[in-house]
Amino acid sequence: MTKSHKDWLDIDVDAIEPMELSSTQKVQLKQTILSKTKKKRPAKWVRHFTAAAIIGVSAFTTINFAFPTLATQIPFMNNIASYFDNKNTMFENFQSHATDIGQVQTSNGISMMIESAVYDGTSVTISYALETEIDLGPNPFIEGDFINIKDSVAMGGGARLEKISETKYVGLANLTPYFDKEAPDEIDITWKPQAFTNINTNTGFKGDWDFHFTVSKLAAELQLVNETVNNYDVTTRFTAIGKNDMSTVIHYEYEGDPEVLNKWQEITVQFDELQDNLGNSYVVNGNGAQSKDSGISYKSSATVLAIDPAATSITLVPKIYFSLGSGKGTDIKKMDSVTIPLQ
Repeated sequence: MTKSHKDWLDIDVDAIEPMELSSTQKVQLKQTILSKTKKKRPAKWVRHFTAAAIIGVSAFTTINFAFPTLATQIPFMNNIASYFDNKNTMFENFQSHATDIGQVQTSNGISMMIESAVYDGTSVTISYALETEIDLGPNPFIEGDFINIKDSVAMGGGARLEKISETKYVGLANLTPYFDKEAPDEIDITWKPQAFTNINTNTGFKGDWDFHFTVSKLAAELQLVNETVNNYDVTTRFTAIGKNDMSTVIHYEYEGDPEVLNKWQEITVQFDELQDNLGNSYVVNGNGAQSKDSGISYKSSATVLAIDPAATSITLVPKIYFSLGSGKGTDIKKMDSVTIPLQ
């Protein structure tokens, strides 16, 4: 399926640095920091774009349904995640572990359905769909407030929405909320799209959709680790691995020496691939990063498909993305590989 960069919501375009993409980095386009507080951390490989203008359509009404009542009578979508190429990614087993949400709202001739959601304690993934006779183009842009998670102080994420027939669209949204305290066992989610825009014609179709639902955290275990790598005056520390039936989350921190921070405006550490000792490769889904000291140090995480239970270690190669900001220059350096034993 094709993908439009305009599917990414609320990106601070002034802080985005153009850069060529690898195939794995294209997967990571789903992750862009949307900080409510502190400093924003957009991924360095996201390209510049201009949001489509909205042309308002007046006189809309909203009809709400909730499964398993009237909504089950609407011929709509199920197993939405299967429409995307999720092999070897954290989304591969999404449907097996998702919580059914089953909310449908119709406004101005556009029906939107929230099918299901998964919260692994670090990020939340939501499957959704549209049914409409209105031509929204191949990759509609969602206008208005993006997904809000109660009590989160910052959030990174993005969404995909793609056409699969003349009247139907499927989507996946993935977000990483940050909390001042420990992540809660249940999250309270609100999503209020204001319009869907055909980016080919710059035509927007307004409506009144307002979804509210809760998702409980998957049962998980946390393995503490202490692996550190230092290259190019940047230190990265891997602190923990979260394990659940659907995914594995690698938690890490990074910071640059003062000399590096004086030269480069932005420093981001990511890794594109991860392998276990059995030879299995996993596609990495970056979860963004949060800084509480104005960009001196960051806490970050990345998620992959649940590691093979027979594996005894994982190996990854962090990359440092240096940026002068505002198109002034970039550099990328590979750090030494890191091998983490698994318990």
